[in-house]
Amino acid sequence: MIPLEYEVDRIKNLFFEMIDLIRDQLTMAKEAVLTGDTEVASEVMRKESRVNSYELTVDRECEDFLALHAPVAADLRLAIAILKMAGSLERIGDHAYRISSFVYEDKLILSKEIIHLVRLPELFDHIDKMLSNVSGALENSDVKTAKTVFKIDKEIDKVNKKVPKLMQDYMKSSKDKVSNIILFSRTVGKLERCGDLIKNMAEEIIFYLESKVIKHRKRNKKIRKRFHFPKVNKEK
Repeated sequence: MIPLEYEVDRIKNLFFEMIDLIRDQLTMAKEAVLTGDTEVASEVMRKESRVNSYELTVDRECEDFLALHAPVAADLRLAIAILKMAGSLERIGDHAYRISSFVYEDKLILSKEIIHLVRLPELFDHIDKMLSNVSGALENSDVKTAKTVFKIDKEIDKVNKKVPKLMQDYMKSSKDKVSNIILFSRTVGKLERCGDLIKNMAEEIIFYLESKVIKHRKRNKKIRKRFHFPKVNKEK
């Protein structure tokens, strides 16, 4: 039987390869949106099948790992975390595909004014930084790096919340096509969803490294406070 350590490294390396592919997709999607280059957009769309293949490969390797080695403790948490993170990466790839399709199929052309209105290049850079931090956190077993993702995600959320009002004001003074403005808003929305998915990945890494489940913690706290639900007592 293949040693456990080898299988762990293999699963991690597959995940790192997948995350690099997604980062490459998003970099090209950024170029396509900022320049209106349909050739670059089509390249992103063609890579979608590779992303899907990686997800299937990661799923299969993790399932085999769980079945053949029956891992426990950290190794078990790692397999579960990577299974979930691969699914999140595939969805991020879907968003990169859709953003690129706005350029390739809908002929999206953005003016410099609307690009700078929400600092669109910086939003793409934030997403890339989040993915880089997730990769580094897993590679170096660094919880602190994983937690930096949450702060960056908040910045993206702030921008996304401003978009409806910004677009409303922009339409009053701009001659830009309404279709372009709508597609621009959808692009920002998809980047915001990418940020949420990467935040979920960071939560999975923290679960793997510290055996702590922090998913939904803040949202549940808000719900309890708003609707006066009693706090669940886990002690029996």
